[in-house]
Amino acid sequence: MRPFVYRCAKKYGLKGFVFNLPKGVDIHVEGDTISVEAFLLELSENPPLASFIKNTTIHTTSFKGYKNFEILRSHDSQGLITEICPDIAICSECLSELDGSSRRTHYPFINCTHCGPRFTLVNDFPYDRVNTTMNEFEMCPDCRKEYDNPANRRFHAQPTSCCNCGPTYKYIDHGREIIDNELLIKKAAADIDKGKIIAIKGLGGYNLACDAKNSISVHKLRIFKAREKKPFAVMFRSIDEIQLISNISEEEKTTLLSWQRPIVILNLKDKINSFPSLTSGLNTIGAFLPYLPVHYLLFKHLKTKAIILTSGNESDTPILINDDEALNVFNSISGGILANNRKIEHRNDDSVVRIINNEPRLMRRARGYVPAPVDLSFEAEGILATGAELSNCFCIGKGHQAILSQHIGDLKNAETYSFFCENLKKFSELYRFNPHTVVCDLHPDYLSTHFAEESGLPIVQVQHHHAHIAACIAEYKLNEPVIGISYDGTGYGTDRNIWGSELLIADLIDFKRISHFEYVPIPGGDLATKETWRSAVSYLYKTFGKGWNKKDIPFLKIINLSKANKLTEAIDKKINSPLCCSAGRLFDAVAALTGICTESNYHAEAPLLLENYLDENFEASYPFTGDEIISFLPVINAMVIDIQNKKPIHQIVTQFHNTIAEVAFRQINFAIEKNPLKKVVLTGGTFQNKYLTEKLIHLLKKRELEIILPREVPCNDGCIALGQLAISANKKYK
Repeated sequence: MRPFVYRCAKKYGLKGFVFNLPKGVDIHVEGDTISVEAFLLELSENPPLASFIKNTTIHTTSFKGYKNFEILRSHDSQGLITEICPDIAICSECLSELDGSSRRTHYPFINCTHCGPRFTLVNDFPYDRVNTTMNEFEMCPDCRKEYDNPANRRFHAQPTSCCNCGPTYKYIDHGREIIDNELLIKKAAADIDKGKIIAIKGLGGYNLACDAKNSISVHKLRIFKAREKKPFAVMFRSIDEIQLISNISEEEKTTLLSWQRPIVILNLKDKINSFPSLTSGLNTIGAFLPYLPVHYLLFKHLKTKAIILTSGNESDTPILINDDEALNVFNSISGGILANNRKIEHRNDDSVVRIINNEPRLMRRARGYVPAPVDLSFEAEGILATGAELSNCFCIGKGHQAILSQHIGDLKNAETYSFFCENLKKFSELYRFNPHTVVCDLHPDYLSTHFAEESGLPIVQVQHHHAHIAACIAEYKLNEPVIGISYDGTGYGTDRNIWGSELLIADLIDFKRISHFEYVPIPGGDLATKETWRSAVSYLYKTFGKGWNKKDIPFLKIINLSKANKLTEAIDKKINSPLCCSAGRLFDAVAALTGICTESNYHAEAPLLLENYLDENFEASYPFTGDEIISFLPVINAMVIDIQNKKPIHQIVTQFHNTIAEVAFRQINFAIEKNPLKKVVLTGGTFQNKYLTEKLIHLLKKRELEIILPREVPCNDGCIALGQLAISANKKYK
């Protein structure tokens, strides 16, 4: 911001100074009224791309008679810290220079104050080169001259370097090393085009890359990552290439081209799926654009116009950042390894976004978004929130800000839990964080709960769905109770049952449960998240009793009926059959009943596959009963009849989705009758379903309500830590 302010002041002939404060910049300008007003207008309308201007305070002060405009040395008399900028995709100026004629031509680490690595390199405050992993690279005289020149776009660009003084890539091809920039890029690109898988050291870790249309390469990659069906994201050469396979909206295009460059979930064009081996039958694709100089250099030589670029890891372990470990792990699979000698301080995966109701909604918060804080309306200093078990991230409180970690993953995995502990240590050191309270989920078996219990600090436990809703309340700085509806797969309830279809009246201190789906026993407990047919059997058994297995439907011919009959015995005897009312298990049951997905290969595969069959022009819904407790037995009964009558699957699936939207609508109306509130929060992983969310919002337009969905954090369990922190911070004021 300071170089930008400096250039603006010079442009309008103003005198004075600018310097950093812990919460932003302090600017003093002197000049004629017209010039000052033009300066202020440019500050507000044309700030640097990745800047966050949260507010501006303007006041008149005495004339000092400064002779020039200067950037003063920053000072911090309060001992506070400034925010760390997220990593920024390469800017247009650097991209032009990459193909130009200078000492940075084809230099894969080109950057400036408008772009490049930030969070992934920093290891201490203040954000100066000495406190980044660029410290070991001494700037050459030419780079130093730019770095010291306030008029240059590389003024105080901490990672700045060039071919003469910066980090370098090398291509390791089974013992042979190529160090020439041009040759190593050409070789890596040629290997991808030949069908090989290569490893690339990127911004926040290693990635694995291959030709997205080469089914043999994709299959080999799936075997290595033990990822039989989970879709891969695809990096396309340009926005034009993406438009060939998807009718993208303006919002989707803007998000794809944004400086964050996230993966964006897009609908494939009708009857067009050029990537069947990597989408695994889905009608959607995760698409993104190059964001590093090395990506652009590769595409310059690649014949293919789309590559898989996925996390460099095995199965669900954290993305690798250690060079020796990467060489050891990837040597057996990769045609070559594109490594560099710049250390990565913080692992960071790619972020994932979906446009819902015309706004970008985060599904995974990482590169480009972390560690930008969420501003709070309350004090949260010293509170550590450990988050959920799945899609974990933690959250620390600093003053009136919540700082969330990058996406960490599933804590059931030992390596991921180690990453959680390692990452928390780094955040604590970086942000000078000393917790006095730790907040966790109610679930007694979560590793995040065990971590809290072993911390030796005072513990606050927060109900899962209250945390979901509280995260949204905190993000929007609401200071009143809301109607919160939270649909997801699993959340430990205060009655020790599994929740996941909750209508709560909630604020940041407490909640009241108003409505939920009817409880159904789920035989096998967590095993049902993989074997979705278990939920289907339970719903059939609850609906039809002992005659459940006599129905003439294909589902009963697909499953092992003998094994299924034993499950009903387990239900009767209450053996490992916890009661559950979650929306997630209901979606699983419908996916299994319709034959779409009887066993899930990855998290949320069943509901994702259901979305394939949606018909936006089909308006029918199924009957259901109840207000406080919603029964889906009439839905299951009607659905079985439709299956027996061979009704088209797309109509059955759409009818089910319409029913869920109407159920949520009824729950909200029921709550309003008891509590005439005007703000409605929609959250929980189920609301990542674009059709369902937009259908419900359309229904709610009939009421004069303010509909609120998360924006800065995901609606899935990636928001839980923020909600936990918010509740803990406000309980102490009760």
